[in-house]
Formats: sequence, structure tokens, C-alpha cells
Amino acid sequence: MGVSFTLKSLAAELGASFEGDGETLLKGVAPLESATEGHLTFVTNPKYLKAALSTRASAILCGEPVPGWSKPLLLSKNPYSDLARTIAFFHPETPLPTGVQAGSWICASAQVHPSATVMPGAFIGEKARVGAGSVLFPGVFIGEGSVVGDGCRLYPNSVVREGCVLGHRVILQPGAVVGSDGFGFAKEGAGYRKIPQVGNVVLEDDVELGANTCVDRAVLGTTRIGQGTKLDNLIQIGHNVVIGKHTVMAALTGISGSTQVGDQVVMGGQVGLAGHIKIGDQVVLATRTGVMEDIPEKGVYFGAPHNTMTAEMKNVAAYRQLPEMLRRIRSLERELEGLKGNQTHGG
Repeated sequence: MGVSFTLKSLAAELGASFEGDGETLLKGVAPLESATEGHLTFVTNPKYLKAALSTRASAILCGEPVPGWSKPLLLSKNPYSDLARTIAFFHPETPLPTGVQAGSWICASAQVHPSATVMPGAFIGEKARVGAGSVLFPGVFIGEGSVVGDGCRLYPNSVVREGCVLGHRVILQPGAVVGSDGFGFAKEGAGYRKIPQVGNVVLEDDVELGANTCVDRAVLGTTRIGQGTKLDNLIQIGHNVVIGKHTVMAALTGISGSTQVGDQVVMGGQVGLAGHIKIGDQVVLATRTGVMEDIPEKGVYFGAPHNTMTAEMKNVAAYRQLPEMLRRIRSLERELEGLKGNQTHGG
């Protein structure tokens, strides 16, 4: 039998309030368009208020009452966060067997906590350590001397190369690589000499890396990602980069070597940062922003090269007027040529 809550009991679990029949039975969460009786649906963006009126759900999770909606409401001060918690209530994780499973490879000097789970095909190198309750799925590679803290979850084919450190509750999605060589080559004649990358990577507590995201090890010292920072899929973090706490980055973002990023920074998709620059705290970089120099002040930035959002949107508006401006200029040029011709003939 699946998990179910009454509206009243779910509100109590979330510390939220409700309107309507508190005994309404909720058996799951579904989007507005596919929800049916027994579902809780949600409105976390005001632009979906109109669509909410036609949903068949039994109740709506939202921040404030939906005009015209007569069924029960679950009212939250932080609907998006409470949506995440509600989904977890209805979809609890399946417990995994603990211990080292047959088909995995654990080197003799490695230390694995008895409550950890190491699945077939995982490899743990010499002198590496895996903490309590951590889960290593098939194909995970932990290099020599690396440390995986407590409660981590490393999904299939993720890699933690030698000497790297993961704090507690770190998540690596499939194919994530921690500690790949930095892109360091010295020009030598017509070719290039590889610069040894002998530093490491430290991911602090509660960091999450998306699928196929790569964090390069430092040339010397440490590439560091701060507590609570979340990286989407297909992100590249160069060597010796330092990222602060609770920063988030969307897919296809790239950060060049030795750049420093502050706390609570937000980056949209396909943002690009040059090397050896500094981004201050609480900076927001909109999608496809290109940054070539320091941004010390918090604010919203856009464009390539970057500009303040307000200034760049004015530039975008002007750019869209260029075809009409060009047409008018050509028309004026023709009129001017005509006036010049009349003056010549009249003289």
C-alpha cells in the first residue's frame, strides 16, 4: 500500500497551514495537468495560477490562495521547499543493504565503515576511506588516499581520483569526475609540455555534482567547492578554482582556472568565466553571460562581455531596432542625394 496523508496531517508535518476539509486524503503529488482525485498539486510560480483552476487535483500547495479555487489549499511560506519535502514524504527511498557486496574491489589498506554500502563493480584504492552510511553504486572509482565522508551517495561510474576529499552528504550523479587533471600545458617549441597536476579537490559538506560534471584537481594546492553548493550536469570547473558556500550553477557552465567565486552566487546555463578573476558574494549571472573581469559587487549581470542586467537589456532593445534604423537611414540618404541633385541642376 502506498503512502498517504490527510491534508491536516501533511500540513502538520510541514509546519504549514491549510484551508478547506482537513480530512481530504492525499495519495501522491502530480503536476497541474495530470493530477486527479487524491493528488496534491502545486503552484510555485504565479504564471500557472490560471492553469490551476482547471486541475482535477484534490488540493493545491501554494503560497497564497488561488482566486476562483474552491477546493482545499495547503498554504506554505516557502512552497518550493515544501514541495521538495512533500515529494520525499510520498516517495521514501528504498533501504539498501549495507556492507561490501560481492564483485566490488577493496584494497587491503582501505577503510570502509560497516554501515556503508559498496556495490558490485565499485573500486576503492589503497589507504582510501569511506564513511558511515555512504553508498557507492556499481562502477564507482575511489582513488588512492581519497576520503569519502558520512552519508555520501556516489552514483554509477562517478570518479574520485587520488588524494581528493569529499565531506559529509556529498552527492555525485552518474559520470561525475572529481580530481581529473587540470588543463595545464607549457608551450615548448612547436608543441606543449604537460604540467603535472599534483594538487587535489575538496568538496565540502552537502555539495552535489550533476551528471558528467568535472572538477579538475589543482596544479598545486586545492580546488575547493564550498558547503552546500550545487552544480548541474555538464559543468567544467578548472584547476585551482575556489567556489564559496551555497552557490548554484546551471548546466554547461564553465569556470577557468584560478578563478574565485563567492557565496550564494547564482549562474544560469552556459555561463563562462575567464581565469584568474573574482566574483563577489550574491552575484547573479544570467544565462549565457560571459565574464572577463572581476565582479566585486552583488547584482544581476547579463551579456558577453557582462554588463548590468538593466544596461544590457537597453542594449538588447536598441539592437532589435537596428533593422528599422538602417531602413530609415538609407531612406534619408536617398532623400539627401535627391536634394543634392536638385541643387546641382538649379545652380
